[in-house]
Amino acid sequence: MDEAHSATAQVLTAFAAPERFGRQAILEQYQAIVGSHCRAFFDSLPTIVLVLNRQRQVVFANAAAVAFFKRGHIEDLLGLRPGEALGCVNADAAPGGCGTSRHCRHCGAVQAILEAIDGHAADRDCTLLRRDDDCVDALDMHVWTNALDVNGQAFILCSLTDVSHEMRRRSMERIFFHDVLNLAGGISGLLEVLLEEERCRACHELGILDQATRSLVDEIVSQRELLAAEAKELQAEYAPANTLALLSMLRDLYGNSPQAEGQTLAIDAQAADVEVETDARLVRRVLGNMIKNALEAGRPGDTVRLGCVDAGVSVRFSVHNAAVIPAFVREDIFHRRCSTKGAGRGLGTYSMLLLSERYLGATLDFVSDEGQGTAFTLLLPKRQERM
Repeated sequence: MDEAHSATAQVLTAFAAPERFGRQAILEQYQAIVGSHCRAFFDSLPTIVLVLNRQRQVVFANAAAVAFFKRGHIEDLLGLRPGEALGCVNADAAPGGCGTSRHCRHCGAVQAILEAIDGHAADRDCTLLRRDDDCVDALDMHVWTNALDVNGQAFILCSLTDVSHEMRRRSMERIFFHDVLNLAGGISGLLEVLLEEERCRACHELGILDQATRSLVDEIVSQRELLAAEAKELQAEYAPANTLALLSMLRDLYGNSPQAEGQTLAIDAQAADVEVETDARLVRRVLGNMIKNALEAGRPGDTVRLGCVDAGVSVRFSVHNAAVIPAFVREDIFHRRCSTKGAGRGLGTYSMLLLSERYLGATLDFVSDEGQGTAFTLLLPKRQERM
């Protein structure tokens, strides 16, 4: 390699190699990319795409990247490292620049680039603080990298996705659920104290309010679990549980709910009493949604029946009611936006499927026919497979 292509920086580093190519070498690498078939393809992509050399310097940026980095021309990005282009506050924390300070050891972007240099595709999350118009703000990026060969020259393909909005939304959701649950829990605790007073003058009304508060807490927890399940962040906790005890708990919980007014919630006399290893909380959530749907579809005088059958290596829970689901609803009943309750309502069946298949290793099914009513079933393994 001639002098123009030699590494120019000979400085210490706390993480990645500090060496860089000079301007002439960078321009030659840029021309290699521009002269290939890659440029038109990269520029056609709506996502941010960078091509880096093995010194982690930008040698090409597509049109989306130039716009995102607020650079007038691609030449303004050439030779920079990603953190320097982004304005990362740690990019100048060490003489070697982006990737060389002690802070960079935990940077997902640098880690992903180094993995690609070693020949491995990688994707990492990267959270950084950057200076933008004399202000410091937070930026969350998802970084994907892989090795790239252009006419025998080795480069790194680096794709960036700004996920700041999504991360902020999830953070706000966590804060919201935490605060609302604390408030609702406090109200519920106060009602319990009032109901225990010997001279309660409005015990009936307080009892109704207590039931409503418990339902509110349950609904908040249900929505929090659904969001966590969709994000694959929900942690299942497996432990021994009894099938008949689960059904009895659900009957007591929903049998006195407002949805059950005028109806009967009963457990089949032949319901199997079996011990299973599962996450009882999630099983209650799935069966609870089945019961709520059945009660909401019912009429005064109807009976909703809960059952459980020993099916060998599994148990089959069932919830049956007399109502029939319309054919147009049956076709898409497990889709996220499907609802039997009107526009803008109902994630129950979708959440049932999500929790059943992803976290319980179970199979969810239903039949709905005129004259037979509707029965939802949950085929749950008696033992969870260990990873």
